[in-house]
Amino acid sequence: MINESVITSKTGVQKIGKPVSDQLPKVKDANVNLRDRLNDVLLAAKHNLVSYQIAINEILDDDLRQCAIDNRNRNQDIHHRVFTELFNLGEYQADLATSPQITDTFEVFTNYKTQLPYKQ
Repeated sequence: MINESVITSKTGVQKIGKPVSDQLPKVKDANVNLRDRLNDVLLAAKHNLVSYQIAINEILDDDLRQCAIDNRNRNQDIHHRVFTELFNLGEYQADLATSPQITDTFEVFTNYKTQLPYKQ
């Protein structure tokens, strides 16, 4: 999804993303459109993922916990598919990071591991 999806903005900035699709309106009006519907589904999936994770942490019964895990995983898949669809429609774009930026960020998060208990 990412590697072949680089565009240049009007100001010349390279971004990860795709041009805005003709399926999306250029100007927002009062009508509910495809972007609105997909963003509503995405928002609901995000809230459900948080709720499922909290529930999973507090469920004692193994069968019920597994059921919640399975539902959370299906919800995660829905979230990913909707986000990917919005990305493909040109709704999401991000600045293209340089190799040193990626290396620096990776190092920061890798170093966080030393602060966590139960090192593996």
